[in-house]
Amino acid sequence: MPHHRPVAPRLLTAAVAVALTVTGGSLAAPAVAAGPSAVTAAPADAQHAAISVPPDTVALSGGPSGFLTRHKEGERDVFTWTRYADGLRTRLPGGPYTAEPGTDTVVRTDGTTRTLLDMATGRELVSYDLAALDGSSVFTALGYHGTTLVALRRVDGRAEVRLFGKDDQGRLTDRPVTGLPETMTWRFASDTDPETMLLHGFRKEADGTWRQYLSVVDPVTATATAPYEVRSNQNRIKPVAGSQTHVAWQEQDGPNEILAVARRGSQEVTRSPWVERAGWTTLTLGLAGDWAVYGDPDARVYLDYRDPDALPGAIAQSLTTGETTRLLAHVKSLVPAADGGLLATGGTIEHGEGLYRITPGVNGGPPTVSVLATTGVPTILTSLSEPQAPTGAVDLDTLDGKVPFSWKLSRPRVHVALKLTHTASGTSGTVMAYSPVPGTTEFRPDWDGLLDKFPAPRGAYTWTMTATPLDGIGPALQRTGSFTVTRAPRAHDFDGNGSPDVFTRSLDGVLSLYDTGQLKRMESGETPRRGRIGGGWNTYDLIAPANRTLVARDRTGVLWSYQARGDGTLTPRARVGGGWQVYSKLTSGSDFTGDGRDDLLATDASGVLWLYAARPEGNFAARRKIGGGWQTYDRITATGNIAGATSGDLVARDKDGVFWLYLGKGDGTFTARSRIDGLGPYRVTSAGDIDGDGWNDLISIPPTGNTYMRFYYATGLWRAPFPATEPPGTHMRGLDQIL
Repeated sequence: MPHHRPVAPRLLTAAVAVALTVTGGSLAAPAVAAGPSAVTAAPADAQHAAISVPPDTVALSGGPSGFLTRHKEGERDVFTWTRYADGLRTRLPGGPYTAEPGTDTVVRTDGTTRTLLDMATGRELVSYDLAALDGSSVFTALGYHGTTLVALRRVDGRAEVRLFGKDDQGRLTDRPVTGLPETMTWRFASDTDPETMLLHGFRKEADGTWRQYLSVVDPVTATATAPYEVRSNQNRIKPVAGSQTHVAWQEQDGPNEILAVARRGSQEVTRSPWVERAGWTTLTLGLAGDWAVYGDPDARVYLDYRDPDALPGAIAQSLTTGETTRLLAHVKSLVPAADGGLLATGGTIEHGEGLYRITPGVNGGPPTVSVLATTGVPTILTSLSEPQAPTGAVDLDTLDGKVPFSWKLSRPRVHVALKLTHTASGTSGTVMAYSPVPGTTEFRPDWDGLLDKFPAPRGAYTWTMTATPLDGIGPALQRTGSFTVTRAPRAHDFDGNGSPDVFTRSLDGVLSLYDTGQLKRMESGETPRRGRIGGGWNTYDLIAPANRTLVARDRTGVLWSYQARGDGTLTPRARVGGGWQVYSKLTSGSDFTGDGRDDLLATDASGVLWLYAARPEGNFAARRKIGGGWQTYDRITATGNIAGATSGDLVARDKDGVFWLYLGKGDGTFTARSRIDGLGPYRVTSAGDIDGDGWNDLISIPPTGNTYMRFYYATGLWRAPFPATEPPGTHMRGLDQIL
């Protein structure tokens, strides 16, 4: 049905002509354009190179000779008309612009003025000043068809749908639309195809409820079809689409989403279940032949491919069989095209971001897709630069436990996982970057020096960085590399990870290491990771760990010494000597003589405390008596320096559960004891400097089992060696008896 165009067309204004001169084009009618290059099965004669358009270009309309688009330049919207025949792009002045669907007509907005332009001929068709029309009781402009302005006009207190035009003298004409029920309140309009438009209306029924309706209007004859009733509990209809053969819209029946379809000329409506996602957002919807095409414009921004409600790109659904097929990897918008199909803004894995033509299929088959214009931006995730990652030696001590990693990617909706693996042990940990640096697409999964809450040991490492697109489009990206961690040796650090360790022995005699750096980070009830030393340790009745050594007495009274290798293992034992069965308690781990080596303390059955000073050769000097009366204590612990004295200190628990501090003088003797409050009746063990403040710390354990562990961080002050506040602690699972 041809449009009624009573107004004699005029040449475009001088402003447009200037713009055409600048862009090197004109608005003369182009030759008939061949189809664009094919993405899927398209006719063989439709193979042509795609037109190049700027990034973020969005299609607004598709006419017989060209198409209208919008893109951003900074904060400004730029509108462009592009011809199919030669790809000539004409930048349009002023604006903004809208379009009549499926035609070469665009509408420019200048304040209250609306100017209709025929882009195929380069002529101005008609212009309306809405401010002047307000004097004719026009209060809402709904849309444009040909040279006709569709608007609402208040007549006798109710709104009528009116069609305004201009005759060949430029005088305003006003026609009412007939066929619409008088009791309807019309509020919105939808452009559907070059011949008709859809009106959205409401009516209050006799029972007091409001119902919604859709009616097809022919602007040429100013007539409307009987309205379709929309069954929905929503206050608006979303979305709506139309073609020369069908009308389609979304309904909501309670929690269920419905796609309603009516064939033009028939009041029969077919309703079928639609995607759940339609209830959460406004989908973009269009018709191509006997197929509905839809997608979620926000899918790449808000949805995760693991979300069961996510829509995988542009989906075509048959209006006759319900069959579905995927046309595009993602879609931002769908607008009607002149051939009864659609223009889609979106992307495919093969051809990237751009504009695609969706053409009705042959004999009712699925629509075909072909490239119309490309932005040159890939749809799949790409790397803008190689990851910035460490190489060679990495000193975790000087980096304060933070190793920088970064990766610039093509888009922000990505999760980046950095997996680091210690080559020798196979221990690994993963760092996640869930979002980029604000305002960029640079991800920084900086490594905190931990492997799943476990401080990283020295040695060779490999890393793998994986970037996974959240929309599930295209493959994940992956890069790999390697480096070596170095750390300075520290007291009680037996596995070389810069964090002190404690020894445990199981009931069946297995000796293990537990890292305090991991223990203090454990959540309540978690099972910590252990480093197994080996079995057979039930042969010893006393075991005394030190800073870098361990001594153990077997049941015949022979004392043995083990040296730490720095990788979580111990050297074969070396015999220290026999006769040690005379001692009831042993402790080591403090330098009492000021020579930098761990000395050994022992108490005999009569309560005498003896000092065995360590020698450079790894054995001990002859014993030296410190003093008597130590039978009052049931446990002694060499703690290292916890209270600011000149050398290592000693903590002793009496049989009433009270703890006492002996400050080391550095000559193998101690100051008078002072009481330590707050430790309670528990066992304590020396654990080195857990919190990294330079003072050695303690761990307390209940008398039986290890269900709850407390961390006592030393202050370096002898009057108050530990804070008065409740110390941090946690419940553990699967932890053996701490030595």
